[in-house]
Amino acid sequence: MLSDKLFQKAITLSIKAAGAGSKVLLSSLSSSNDDLHIESKKDGSLVSDADYASDKIITEILSPLGIPILSEESALPSFKERKDWPYYFLIDPLDGTESFLKNRSGFAVNIALCDSTGPIIGVVADPLSNIIYTGVLSKGFSICQLDGTCLKTIQTTPIQKPYRLLTSWVEKEGVEALLPPGILAKDVILRPVSGALKFCKLALGEAEIHARTGTYMEWDCAAGDGILRSIGIDVFDRHTHKRLKYNTEDLKVRGLYTSKV
Repeated sequence: MLSDKLFQKAITLSIKAAGAGSKVLLSSLSSSNDDLHIESKKDGSLVSDADYASDKIITEILSPLGIPILSEESALPSFKERKDWPYYFLIDPLDGTESFLKNRSGFAVNIALCDSTGPIIGVVADPLSNIIYTGVLSKGFSICQLDGTCLKTIQTTPIQKPYRLLTSWVEKEGVEALLPPGILAKDVILRPVSGALKFCKLALGEAEIHARTGTYMEWDCAAGDGILRSIGIDVFDRHTHKRLKYNTEDLKVRGLYTSKV
């Protein structure tokens, strides 16, 4: 079990790392895409020098904690090596590379500290908005600027119909397939939002439901999941209807939903 001192240090350094990664990305935005080396991965997704630069500085900041790191842009240890880790970081140093390369809002930096139950710290940085969202299990949700300056206290808002259902811009299914159990299509408004910022909008009270049917990776949702867990909201596997599992053999999430209703 992490000591209170190490846990607090993990919170502080996760926020620091998210801010540092964000600043690297913002610096890269000032360069044209001609200056960035961009390539396609095996799964067809794009990766650039900016992804690697963000990953490098985040890893440098978090490594002194001595906690293993699973990052989208680093070599992954085998499942046999990592399956019994009591704690580990899940990192996406640039969530939404395509949005970043098109210089549009929606890209983020995702950092989550997980134990055997899932994310216990979730940090999502929105570089273009100069905002870092942080959720810590048993400590709640907070917002700060990229430099760590604390911002407003979050106010709860009444939940009422029509419920705002957030999903991906590339979602292929219709409303019916996205609905959590007990929610009717007539009671929702569907809104596409990029990346992990969907989870943040639920935490802020700017939406009530988030769902997706497509497969993506654990580091895409762990930080957002950690933010929602900090305020008592679980994220569920859309097939099993059980809370998402992490550090699985293939690190894939095959659809999810979460709801404040």
